[in-house]
Order: sequence, then structure tokens, then C-alpha cells
Amino acid sequence: MIRPCRCLIGEMPDEAELAEIIRERIELIPEEERTPEKEYAFRLSRCRECEHLQRGTCGQCGCYVEIRAARKWQRCPDVPAQWQAHQDN
Repeated sequence: MIRPCRCLIGEMPDEAELAEIIRERIELIPEEERTPEKEYAFRLSRCRECEHLQRGTCGQCGCYVEIRAARKWQRCPDVPAQWQAHQDN
């Protein structure tokens, strides 16, 4: 059985155009609404390990995880939330 790619859009060479669009969208998020870099890296590391990640998209909600993780008010849709432990610290 072939498993879907558990990678982020920015890590897929065949998705360079989409990766650029995602980077541009993240840059449009006002700085005060953007997740701090350390937290962003933590969130993406948890997404990379998640069974619901499929080619940069969350299987729970359908979002591009790189954009969802970039907004500090967003939450992981999984139960239990994959980001929750770090958010409470």
C-alpha cells in the first residue's frame, strides 16, 4: 500500500508555484496576528508527524497546514489537538 506524502507544500519540488502562493499568503498576515517563529516551527513539526497530513493538507479540516499554523489564533482540529500541549505553556 502506498502511503500519501506526509510533507508540507514547501517541501514538495513539484509544488513550487503553490508553495510560493502559500508563502505570499503568510506574508499578508499582519505581524501581530502571525504565530511567532518558534511556535510556528513547533506546529509544523507536529503536523509532519500527524496521520492526517496529506501532501500539505490537513485531512481533518482541509486547510493548508502552513497557513493555518501561521495564524496564532488558529487551533489544530485534531482531537486531542496536536498543538494544544505547547499552546498552554
